[in-house]
Amino acid sequence: METMAPIRSVQLSQGVGHWLALVGTVVLAAGQAGLAQERMAGSCPLVVPKADSELQPRRIPPSQVTGKNAGGCLSPSDAIYGPDGCPLKLCGANAGVIPLPAP
Repeated sequence: METMAPIRSVQLSQGVGHWLALVGTVVLAAGQAGLAQERMAGSCPLVVPKADSELQPRRIPPSQVTGKNAGGCLSPSDAIYGPDGCPLKLCGANAGVIPLPAP
């Protein structure tokens, strides 16, 4: 009959420490991604009034511009993008509005 190896106990504090380190890494990565997006959006000229800068469409990767522009506007707040990924102009009040049939 085969003997089993003794079970090694792990201190609770070690497990919690590893877990907290993992959570901290995920939070840090998410924060850095947000900062990168803010920097990217901040490098584009505003297409909205300065007072409404929080409504500025985000910059997109230049490789996605052709597909995004070909797909059209999803809403009035959407934008047409330039080759560098910066929004050039807002789509407008009637853009992306689909009339629904009457009930």
